[in-house]
Amino acid sequence: MKKLILKMCTGVCVTAISLSAMAMEKVSVAIGQKGLWDTMVTLQGIEQGFFKKEGLDVEVTWTKGGSATLQAVMTGSTQYALANGTLGVLGAYAKGAPIRIVMAEMTGAPDLFWYVKSGSSVKSMKDTGGKTFGFSRPGSSTHLVGLALADQAGASPKMTPSGGISGTRTQVMSDQIDVGWSVPPFNLDMVAKGDIRIIARGSDVASLNGQTIRVNVVNADYMQANPESVKKFVRAYKNTIDWMYSNTDASVAFYAKFNKIDEAVARDSLKFYPKSSLGLSVAGIDESMAQAVKNKNLDAPLSKAQLAELIQTP
Repeated sequence: MKKLILKMCTGVCVTAISLSAMAMEKVSVAIGQKGLWDTMVTLQGIEQGFFKKEGLDVEVTWTKGGSATLQAVMTGSTQYALANGTLGVLGAYAKGAPIRIVMAEMTGAPDLFWYVKSGSSVKSMKDTGGKTFGFSRPGSSTHLVGLALADQAGASPKMTPSGGISGTRTQVMSDQIDVGWSVPPFNLDMVAKGDIRIIARGSDVASLNGQTIRVNVVNADYMQANPESVKKFVRAYKNTIDWMYSNTDASVAFYAKFNKIDEAVARDSLKFYPKSSLGLSVAGIDESMAQAVKNKNLDAPLSKAQLAELIQTP
């Protein structure tokens, strides 16, 4: 009798575990630029169980940013694509890409900075005329902000897609390009050593402080079929941000460990990321469309109906 009861209990336990596993929805996410404070929100949320609490089993795939991130969600390889340049998203949607913006990823550009080798004759943006000026990829936030910096300074640099942070640094130090881009915590050690000098920051462009430069998108077909799941993802994402800024010791420690950097450097990096910059409301879309038209991401501004279809924040 005892053996029978034990078998029954074991069976019930196994069934409960199986049902629990079945209840978890698997979700795939493509994220551009590995290891940044803002691009690590999802990882922090997974670590702290916020997505699991919503019944989501999230798998992360890292990309080099730009079109590589969007391509994953456009083809249905992932359900979500995070940290996409707003200009690139507008252009992709206008060309028929099956994507929807579900939240802002970064408003303003407090994290971005541009630098030169310490011996460079370039002292500020005004000196960049005719110089090769790096940004990650066309349509990215680094492209948008770089153009805004040049326009504000009245300079005409040679805008040059230089790829990721490490590749850009190699190009600068080997004199392949004059000006490189970066974000914390990367390259701050070289600034401290005097190997490179920061000549401009995204926050220098006041007009961008209220404009969303990166957005998070979802596959349109997936969103139509799973609206409640999308709401759960956004809720978990927001709760993670709230936790990160309410528990900075723990979130900074995770960030430092992931990037294999000293916690002091990680904490200094956080100064570049005020919580307000990670708000989920999309702002300044008219300004983004004007820039997209100017830079040929769009032929014309999107209509109100198109914007209502594209931006569907829960």
